[in-house]
Amino acid sequence: MKQLFTILALTFFTTFFGQTADEYLKMGIEKHNSKDLDGAIKEYGKAIKTDKNLTVAYLNRGMCELALQDYKSALKDFDKTIELNPKMADAYYSRATVLISQKKYTEALPDLDKTIELLPTTPNALTLRGQIRANTGNKKGACEDFNKAKQIGDKQAEKYLSQFCGNEQQDGESLKLHWPESENWKVGSNQENEEMTMLELIPSNETFENWTEIGTMMAIKGAKNIPMDKAMNMMFEQSKKNSPKAKLTFIEKDESVKFPWIIFTIECPNFKNDKKPESQLWYIVQGKTSLYTNFRAIKKSEIPTDLKEKWIKFFKTSEIIYQ
Repeated sequence: MKQLFTILALTFFTTFFGQTADEYLKMGIEKHNSKDLDGAIKEYGKAIKTDKNLTVAYLNRGMCELALQDYKSALKDFDKTIELNPKMADAYYSRATVLISQKKYTEALPDLDKTIELLPTTPNALTLRGQIRANTGNKKGACEDFNKAKQIGDKQAEKYLSQFCGNEQQDGESLKLHWPESENWKVGSNQENEEMTMLELIPSNETFENWTEIGTMMAIKGAKNIPMDKAMNMMFEQSKKNSPKAKLTFIEKDESVKFPWIIFTIECPNFKNDKKPESQLWYIVQGKTSLYTNFRAIKKSEIPTDLKEKWIKFFKTSEIIYQ
């Protein structure tokens, strides 16, 4: 949130509402800034008692109450702030935050809409609305929000674009693949250079050191007209360098379509530098400008049949898009 306690605000209230209310407000701000939230609430209350139209006192008190998780009181103060000043974007955003804290996600959307209408550059408002939209079925709206947030410099937007929108945020050709929110993926690594882009995903409660399942999406730029069998064998030969006992199993392919694709597994019982097994199900598709190589993997010597079927179905939902 932008800094709320400005000299201009103090001057305004001093001029119009008198010294006593201003003194209480100043004391509340000082305690607020020093993290004495209970003390700040008392001072803001005195200011409000002195002047019942002191909008900033209601807003500031509500923010203290929100920080203390007194949601009922915070909501009441934000309601009053909006009543007194219907164009205060901070109040709508703060009220939305209260509702989200109570898991009332859809109820928070109108306040986020109003926040963005009044002040489109409010930090986090677009990413917050995008997350709610993504989790309530409005993926298109979510991706629009994340893209706008990225354009205004929100550092979190890139993570949400990768999580909810696959690669569709990239310019030109890209492979769109939606990783299910129900599986709680997070971006572990996102890299790009002149030759390739690579996105790695892991469960939200895991790290690269302790993952149980991992997903990878890679675009090899400029790789065109690669036969699917050749692409498959390239990946297998690369795996055998580190796991000589790796096993390749072809599953399915279609080279008659506009964008040829192939699905196969590479199952490794161990590696030269790691005794733990790893099995991967690969999905490779040839675009017009890039070769897209993707896989999901688990730390087992083979992939169970039901999981294999689930992953195959998942990869077949992908599509190549252009922007």
